[in-house]
This record gives sequence, structure tokens and C-alpha cells, in this order.
Amino acid sequence: MRSPWICSIVLFAMLLAAALFCHSTAQASDKAPDFELYDMYGTRHKLADYLGKVVLINFWVSWCPECIEEMPSLNALYENHKGKGLIVLGVSADRKKESVLPVISRARISFPVLLDTTGGLFIRQYTVVGLPTTVVIDKKGFINERIIGRTDFGAPSFVKKIESLTGTRQ
Repeated sequence: MRSPWICSIVLFAMLLAAALFCHSTAQASDKAPDFELYDMYGTRHKLADYLGKVVLINFWVSWCPECIEEMPSLNALYENHKGKGLIVLGVSADRKKESVLPVISRARISFPVLLDTTGGLFIRQYTVVGLPTTVVIDKKGFINERIIGRTDFGAPSFVKKIESLTGTRQ
């Protein structure tokens, strides 16, 4: 069995190499690249279907401790704002859904978790170079912010940002 530390280094090296050679490097203020992925239950999710909503895409893998640590605050943000124009999509690069299901169950994740088993969304479209990475997309489909590393989605400043983008600021 491979150490998560070694896997992290290998994944980081692969993603960094891909980032250097990829043509699409979605950055803040760019139009978010459209994609189509399936969730754990076979439901198709296409970014274009969420135009007019604020979309938060969280890229992660099951063996990343920081990814798992931020899940409760991400799920709470989703639960508190899902009826107010916020869509949260978790995108896992795990090859098998059997690796992802225990994480979803333990963290009681209620937002859709999509599988990117080929790394296409991670590497070619969104150039993820560190995990976790979160991309915030505004209602018009433009990237508002990219966050690399663990985030407290319950922090007042982040909640205010989401409320401002969704138009639900108190």
C-alpha cells in the first residue's frame, strides 16, 4: 500500500507538469470552462446547466487530510445557502467510487460529488495544482476566485462573499 504522502507528491508532480503544458489555465475573471461529469449515483452534471447560480467547485481526493477537514464547513455552507442560489459540486479525482463513498458517509456530505476519474477536469480544464482547490463561479459563469488549500467555508468573510454573489446578503 502506498503512503498518502508519496501519493500526494506524485499527484502534485503530475498536476504541475500538466499545468505547464496545458493550453487551458482557468484563472480568476476567466469564463469557467464547461464540463460534464457524473455524480456517485449516475446523475449527469453540466456546468452550463447552472448558469444564473453561483457555483462552488471543490476539487479533492479521498486520501487528502486537508480535503476531508474542510468538508464539514463546506457542507454547512451548502445546507445554509442551497435554496438561495448556491450550487456546490465536489469533484473527486479518485479512480473508484468505493474510495469516495466512505468519505461522503462519514462527513455526511449532502452536495453532489462528481467523479473525475481521468483527471480531465482537474488537469486540462481547471489546472488544479494543489489540493484541495476551490473555484467560485459567479452567476454569469465567470471565475470569481480560486482558493488553493484548506478553507473555512463558515468564516464570516467567506459567507459574506457568497451572500454578495448570490444576492442574499443580509
